[in-house]
Amino acid sequence: MQRNTRKHNNLQENITLIRNPTRQNKETKPIMTSILASAFQRKSLHLMREQAHMSDSPHHQHTQSSHSTTNDETSEEAPHRHMSIYDLLSFGIGCTIGSGVFVLAGLTANAYAGPGASISYLFAGLVAAASGLPYAELSAVMPLDGSTYEYAYVSLGEIFAVMASLCQTLEYGGSAAAVARSWGEKFVDWLKGDEFSENDDLLVESALPQWAESLLEPGYGINPMAAIIASICTYLLLWGVKESKFATNLISTIKISLIAFMIIGGFVLSSGVVPDDENNPRPASFSHWKPFVPEEYGLSGILRGSSILFFAFIGFDQVCNLSGETKNPVTDVPRAVILTLLVDAVLYMLAALALTAMVPYDEISLVSGFPRAFGVNGWLWAEKMTALGEITTLPLVVLTAIQSQSRLLFAMSKDKLVPSAFGKMTYETSNDGTEKMGNLTDNLRICGVVVVLIATFIPFEYLDDLISAGVLFLFSLTDVCLLTIRYKSPSHSFLGDDAMTGDEISYSLISANGSLSVGNLIALLNIFSMASGLSFSYCDSAALRYFLSGTFALLTIFVTIYMARSCEQSESTHYALEGDGYGTGKKRFRTPFVPYLPAFGIFLNSFMMAHIHWVGLIMLLGYLSFGVFGYAYISARRDRSGNDEVESESMRILELS
Repeated sequence: MQRNTRKHNNLQENITLIRNPTRQNKETKPIMTSILASAFQRKSLHLMREQAHMSDSPHHQHTQSSHSTTNDETSEEAPHRHMSIYDLLSFGIGCTIGSGVFVLAGLTANAYAGPGASISYLFAGLVAAASGLPYAELSAVMPLDGSTYEYAYVSLGEIFAVMASLCQTLEYGGSAAAVARSWGEKFVDWLKGDEFSENDDLLVESALPQWAESLLEPGYGINPMAAIIASICTYLLLWGVKESKFATNLISTIKISLIAFMIIGGFVLSSGVVPDDENNPRPASFSHWKPFVPEEYGLSGILRGSSILFFAFIGFDQVCNLSGETKNPVTDVPRAVILTLLVDAVLYMLAALALTAMVPYDEISLVSGFPRAFGVNGWLWAEKMTALGEITTLPLVVLTAIQSQSRLLFAMSKDKLVPSAFGKMTYETSNDGTEKMGNLTDNLRICGVVVVLIATFIPFEYLDDLISAGVLFLFSLTDVCLLTIRYKSPSHSFLGDDAMTGDEISYSLISANGSLSVGNLIALLNIFSMASGLSFSYCDSAALRYFLSGTFALLTIFVTIYMARSCEQSESTHYALEGDGYGTGKKRFRTPFVPYLPAFGIFLNSFMMAHIHWVGLIMLLGYLSFGVFGYAYISARRDRSGNDEVESESMRILELS
């Protein structure tokens, strides 16, 4: 009783300090207090709902006098809800499927798993689902632009949202530049006719004149074609929302059709339905699947292949960035995330089976698996078609990544963490007098220019590990958000319900102080997971490696079981959307096997992160530290006179009491 009275007195003291700023300035350090208050404040339920409803009404129905006019009053507007489940699925497939089929299938089969590459894809898909299912649930609870940035802001605090946005920028902007650069190299090789002979040893003579080759490959790490494709993707996004959506749907359909042809063509060749040429018999045969898992690779090879193929699934989370533009976000976005993972896994597994049936696994080309497989089987037209198909469809990954980056910055602009220009909408009137859907023109221009510059001038052999580490950290952060929402809903414990009185809010905060042990458990979960991975990766002694790695893994399991048995789980969470069928009681997706599944995701993400080269980990630490210090500097100078829309817990108590 005395302890609760002391907590209540401390709470009243905090409220008194807020009501008397002069006293607060005298008794505390203003700068540090401001930074800490800003860093750990969470977005209020009221503001979350308000931002979610910004896209509900069609802002584009007003009239303008010119063909292209920027409305200065639209900085607080948002893109209209126009995305269907088909649009989201096309976007998700466009984000993910690319080199995972055209390059990694052959590489994994040849160097790691043989025909068992299909099992490697299955394992990689299960690992991706450990983070993908939490994304699906969080997108239903918080159907806003920003994905993990938004989830972290609501459940963990502003500083974690900033860290999430930094990692998302690596995944979106960094990946866009990396894929554009890869495409530029592939396109130049295709123009030069650098196709491998059957034994992959000799190159045919370049088909380009010397002056053209010098122009396309000037040296010094400069990639002109990467600049061109990134510029084309940016222009397509600037052309219009409907136009870019049509292009995404069209290219995704072509991509799926191409992969389906590759799979069916491989099975047809291997089945013997097509008669062999007597002078040049085809090597394709289902007998290449025996043994399915070669002895020289075994289970360890399948697992090593899975660690590489996991990155073939990256991109599914970008679907969540379109929640603010989705017609029915609570139902359609989770379905799109799950379907994207499912379609990817099925296509990847079938593609690996078809490829290893067409050619013996040790003869598969490491750089051009499917085209060369069709070539050695006599289908030269299919070889050229698949090579051209890869060149044609790969830029969609660049387009969707730039679009995702722009939506992230738009979400941050609503919270005043980036300049308001990133949230300004532009409207255009077409020739027939009808107004086009609003577009984030300035935002897209800035994102496009930055991606073009990075893709043109920065070699990515130094940044691949940084991007990989950032993505894995991001996925772990999302799993943490789900555990926080499930076990201490910030809408109740920290921000309070809109209908709560001041006394109820005070009691809620006192209860929250007692439930902070859940945060400690989540911290231990991350620490033990990373320690297990680091022990396995960096211990020289095999005995010590397995002992320490196993011990920390057991501690991770113990913490998870303790959380499941001792911590009360929330049966429901508030919805960001009111009305329109999204009120309390609306059935929505919930991640199964919580806390075990997100804890499993945290462990796997941390374990894989620990196996990234130490330079990449140091670069990620430096990158996040630089971003956090920059945020702290800006927070210290940011005006908090009352225009700040994000309320801290204490300010919310003052307002409601």
